[in-house]
Amino acid sequence: MSFGNNVLFYRKKYSITQEALAEKLSVTRQTVSRWETDSAFPEMEKLIVLCELFSCDMETLVRGDAEAKDAGEHEVNLEAYDRHMNAFAAQITAGVCLILAGLVTILFMFSAGIKESVGAAVFLGFVAVAVAIFVAGGVAHGNFRQDNPRMEKYPEEKVRAFRRKLPFLIAGATALILVGLVAAVAMTGEDGYAPEGFTVETWEYLAGAVFMSTVAAAVGIYVCTGMLSAKYDVKGYNRECREDDLPGAEPENEGEKSENRKKSERISSAVCGVIMMVATIVYLLLGFLKNLWHPGWVCFVAGGIFCGIVNVIVNAVYHD
Repeated sequence: MSFGNNVLFYRKKYSITQEALAEKLSVTRQTVSRWETDSAFPEMEKLIVLCELFSCDMETLVRGDAEAKDAGEHEVNLEAYDRHMNAFAAQITAGVCLILAGLVTILFMFSAGIKESVGAAVFLGFVAVAVAIFVAGGVAHGNFRQDNPRMEKYPEEKVRAFRRKLPFLIAGATALILVGLVAAVAMTGEDGYAPEGFTVETWEYLAGAVFMSTVAAAVGIYVCTGMLSAKYDVKGYNRECREDDLPGAEPENEGEKSENRKKSERISSAVCGVIMMVATIVYLLLGFLKNLWHPGWVCFVAGGIFCGIVNVIVNAVYHD
């Protein structure tokens, strides 16, 4: 490929117009056009800026085959990105599930009559391990972004295959929560009831543990699904790297924040705000009218879960 073809390839790759490129290089649009048709050649100063802008070496830009080299690098980089994001999703999911597993564990312990101080210590142990996983995953993700501030998109068929699975994952997780809720209601439906070997209080703890077990499993599915959905949003990954001013990040395009993205943010914010306000109202009504401050706090857990569902669905529907 000639120099002009390489410039044209990189400009189209990063969706930069001739006018925008000319502005970055302090030249006219006609000058850029002449470069692309090999009617003119830039000065060394402009070549250096072009190499920085396109994250390429001068040998490739001037005399190499930019398209062929980019295709090879894309395949290698995307494979590394896929492995890293899968591992990152697993770490975040494991951390969240560990915290919820700690909550489930102490509820089972309380149902067995174990002291609350012991249960609290066990829960803090779960939280400590989860925090360690979050920190390790966050540091690894930050390092990966530093080394790979710009990625190419996944093949469209792979993205579509994931989106086809999305409704089933969300529906399955929601069904888990409903099953747990039905089980908890069935266990505590009769006031003052407790089977032999349990007090009313310990039986309620056991019912709460059963419900939270299904919630923990469902939240794990929601979190993992959301993380994998973010993995396929390569445009969002590139945008975050650019906003963090990482060296080699994708250049900013005009109108980068699409109408779809703006709409998804507005819808998510509005719906999640309503969900959490309703959760607060229900919690206060249960507390003041029925004195159910416990387990009324479950309203906030449910609110957070439904907000997660809303975000996953809205991001999938309004994905750029």
